[in-house]
Amino acid sequence: MTTVTGRTATATGPVLRTLRFTGFDLRRLIGDWAMLFFSMALPVIFYLVFGAAMGYGTQPFGSGNVKASVMIGMALYAGITGAVAASGNVVVETKTGWGRQLALTPLTTGQRTAATVAGILVRAVLPVLAVFTVGAITGAVMPGGAWVACPLLCVAGAVPFGFYGMIWSLLVATDTSVSIASTSVVILAFLGNVFMPLPEGLLAVGRFTPLYGVSALAHWPLGHGEQTVGFGEGSTTDPLWWALLNIAAWTVVFVTGALALQHRERGRQ
Repeated sequence: MTTVTGRTATATGPVLRTLRFTGFDLRRLIGDWAMLFFSMALPVIFYLVFGAAMGYGTQPFGSGNVKASVMIGMALYAGITGAVAASGNVVVETKTGWGRQLALTPLTTGQRTAATVAGILVRAVLPVLAVFTVGAITGAVMPGGAWVACPLLCVAGAVPFGFYGMIWSLLVATDTSVSIASTSVVILAFLGNVFMPLPEGLLAVGRFTPLYGVSALAHWPLGHGEQTVGFGEGSTTDPLWWALLNIAAWTVVFVTGALALQHRERGRQ
């Protein structure tokens, strides 16, 4: 019995350390008011202005209404912004000495990584839930299954952009790297047909940009590939494989770029 108890204590020790460090990291999140505002409050405000407050919000779109489409776009943007900021902060902290401090603690690399991943997921999930909650209250209409699938797709679509945030932080090794990465996401969101309908000519270019694929996939349970085209040009329907190919290609680019830059940094040390 004593042996079993000792083994149990040995096994639970690393788990408790991981949970404690994860809790510490999440408490730091609560204190980061600027990040919380830009990743949660700002997308909610955008949705209220460009979705809920507009007269066209109640018009049909796919199997729901326009409010729901705007809600999904803003939730995706919110999740990506949270993931970019979280991963970027991790790299900046590591380069400025936080990683060396953690190396002096009993935490292993795997435990630190688990806590980091948990923090990134929380930073992506909370903004998405905030936008969908406000959307549900203000009249966004979708089928029941879409209310489950769309938030999950928004969070999943934000994950590859964690590597995008790492790339910026490795390229620009200053505290401004996260701000630069988050600002660039706004530009990519416009090009990906997330914020407002693009004219057909610009949409043809936007289909090759990083946010097109994740946006099209996140909207799929609602619009089934429908893409609204700006300036009274109606809409067009894109096949699902376009979105999946876009996501796969850009995920490879982001992961490869982040790993290559990390290898370069290790070579300099």
